[in-house]
Amino acid sequence: MDSEIFMEEIQTWNSGPSPLGRSGHRISCTDSFLYSFGGFHPTEGALAEAWRLNLSTGEWEQLSGPGEEAPTTCISHCMASFGRDLVTFGGTSYPFGSVMSKEVHACDRASGKWRVVPSEGEAPQEMYGQAFRRMGDYVYTVGGTSGYHFSLQAHAYHLPTGTWTCLASSDLYKGNEPTGRYKAEIGVVQGHIVVVGGSAADGVFSLDEVPVLDIQTGSWSLKQTKPDPKCHAYPSPRKCHASVQRGADLYVIGGANGSEVFDDVWKLDLLTLVWSRTSLVLPVPLYFHDAAFSPNGSLIVYGGSSVVGSSERSSAVFRARLQAPPLLEAAWKAFTTNCPAITVPFQDSGEDQEVFQESREANSMELLAAGVPRRLIQRLKKLPKERKGCH
Repeated sequence: MDSEIFMEEIQTWNSGPSPLGRSGHRISCTDSFLYSFGGFHPTEGALAEAWRLNLSTGEWEQLSGPGEEAPTTCISHCMASFGRDLVTFGGTSYPFGSVMSKEVHACDRASGKWRVVPSEGEAPQEMYGQAFRRMGDYVYTVGGTSGYHFSLQAHAYHLPTGTWTCLASSDLYKGNEPTGRYKAEIGVVQGHIVVVGGSAADGVFSLDEVPVLDIQTGSWSLKQTKPDPKCHAYPSPRKCHASVQRGADLYVIGGANGSEVFDDVWKLDLLTLVWSRTSLVLPVPLYFHDAAFSPNGSLIVYGGSSVVGSSERSSAVFRARLQAPPLLEAAWKAFTTNCPAITVPFQDSGEDQEVFQESREANSMELLAAGVPRRLIQRLKKLPKERKGCH
């Protein structure tokens, strides 16, 4: 494709434990931080740990570790940010399908403390590999697998009240309704859920046809998509891809078809179902990775694997802008890039807590005196010292 643009790799570092490369994890982004929970590494198994990456400085910090009441069903789960919390449900432990759960858990993003969230209503079956999307106060989830059965059941979870609603059951197929699938992605627009890709026991699903659920009636239909009008092509069939939704556009990033791993980024207009091949390209092919869209307009991609069947897992973080940044964001990026002292923010060099706090306050005052807005200085804030080095 002409004028391809590779996503930039964020140079990361850490002053304590380092996150292993992983697959099957989930991420969420604010303007300040990337949050990651869970995942799988071939030599370590399930990674029941939460991390955050400072997007201004590139520093990783461990938010919670195994044994801190984090859910063990932390592979191919669902996760959404809500208020101060990372809310998770579904997923599996390792071996895959051996342990699954219906419970909803929440992790406080400031303290790293986990709790079980009471919920009511008709929850999904215990599965992993569900597709999900948060829209407003709801998280919509579709499909998944128990390891043997592939589902297309659809549910909505109301975050403020913890209430589940079943939108469509996959146990009552009629006619030519679509079949169940695992590791698909979804977009939600104008009362409809559009399901993109995924796989079942007999193969990977094509992207020239997508299942669409009418949320009000609970009825499924199969809709033909339209190829990119410039290159007259569809994206290849795929599973284990990542996606982000921006307005009515669903961006589909990477994925695999069982033998080949992809590095392309496509955009599906959820209203017209027209595909467009974007100029963005992942620096390496990836599947079983995850992606998120930050409020300031950045597409962030983390983790995954580049070769089918490989024991290697990526720890790289890639970033691209889907829109021109506001002037303040552009100035902040230039400031943090060109000020070496900022890229190692408020480093703890062994001082006691009182001296360390005085040093941090002095640096903050210097930045305020230089005219840096307080809300940007807050992006350099580190976790409390007692969280550092948790295991």
